[in-house]
Amino acid sequence: MKAAGYLVRVDELGRIVIPVKIRRMLDFDKGSCLEVFTEEQNLVIRKYASSCAFCQSEDNLFELKGKFICKSCLEEISGK
Repeated sequence: MKAAGYLVRVDELGRIVIPVKIRRMLDFDKGSCLEVFTEEQNLVIRKYASSCAFCQSEDNLFELKGKFICKSCLEEISGK
């Protein structure tokens, strides 16, 4: 993991601001859903990765009526 060199403070409500350069680098757009968890003594924040409703794959996903489906399952369903 590469250090970005930013110092942020926790405000009185427990919030932190992710600097815009980091948000752009990681493609965290306004409204992005993020996962927050700890690994040993580190706080990890990453973009939430949805998974296919059929096979739970996290690769090549398409959203259809609020559900995610991967390219492989979509091709299997459509008979291709």
